[in-house]
Amino acid sequence: MNMPRVGKGLAIAAVATLAAGNAFAATQGILGATSEGSLEITLTIEPLVQISALNDIALGTYAGGGNMSGADDLCVYSNTGGYEITATGNGAGGAFELIGTAVNLPYTVQWATSAGAGSGNAMTAGAPLGGQGGTFTTPDCGASDNAQVIVAVDSTDLASAPTGNYTGVLTLLVAPQ
Repeated sequence: MNMPRVGKGLAIAAVATLAAGNAFAATQGILGATSEGSLEITLTIEPLVQISALNDIALGTYAGGGNMSGADDLCVYSNTGGYEITATGNGAGGAFELIGTAVNLPYTVQWATSAGAGSGNAMTAGAPLGGQGGTFTTPDCGASDNAQVIVAVDSTDLASAPTGNYTGVLTLLVAPQ
């Protein structure tokens, strides 16, 4: 059978629409005592994350001997069930450093997927740590937190550092996975 070109195009479009699966087109009502029409409603929820309940970490005063460490329990929300975390410091190139007047002190960072963990996965400045979980289903985490960041300064670096105050900023970036 020889169909006109326009007819062939319409037939191909109809087959493509049926092959698309759940395609729905609004239907219009007809004139009468009552009239009914229908339409499709769609919604897209993008991947979302939030980090909150962060508190500053004061390591205290070094009086000789031992490492100095501190931790902060915090909240991570993800509607995807998982996330990746990237930590950067304010040292050169994002290094984990406490900035002093004469020298800078390096520190280490660990990430744990539970509050109060005390230890976690070692982090590298600027490198994402993927495959993290333990997220809450609401952004506020309620009365309990679900993650912990741990920082530590090695005793060798502390013992060789000159007197003074040292400060740093640790930035934590959460992304959905």
